[in-house]
Amino acid sequence: MNSEVKKLYRSNGDRKIAGICVGLGEYFDIDPLVFRLLFLFSLFFGGLGALAYLVMWIMVPPREGMPPESSARSRLHLSQADRKLAGVCGGLGEFFHLDSILFRVGFVLFAFVCGAGILLYVILWLLLPRAPAMPASSAGNAAA
Repeated sequence: MNSEVKKLYRSNGDRKIAGICVGLGEYFDIDPLVFRLLFLFSLFFGGLGALAYLVMWIMVPPREGMPPESSARSRLHLSQADRKLAGVCGGLGEFFHLDSILFRVGFVLFAFVCGAGILLYVILWLLLPRAPAMPASSAGNAAA
């Protein structure tokens, strides 16, 4: 029986503010974007998420001297290869293995609904990390 307890840490590397969402993502093996959107969404309901984030920032220790846990799960990111504006639709297409045109059309249609598509696109643009850089050998093969 394994008695080792899994610990929650703030990330020092791939973070937007304090590394709370990345730490939660590693702990629960979920994409950190889910937690970023939950904290953002909670701001519209009394700001309890902002308070929870602040408390976690103070109480959760940073990951020091320990390599981040790598997950086999694919992460949602801004695309470097398939981008028209910021790479949001290309990143969604790469993550869900769908044509990015479908996401572009969806954002345009949602833009006509009180600007919701534009707002969602900007939020994703701000919250999604950039795609990891491709190694030079892979970049040459991708261009062929």
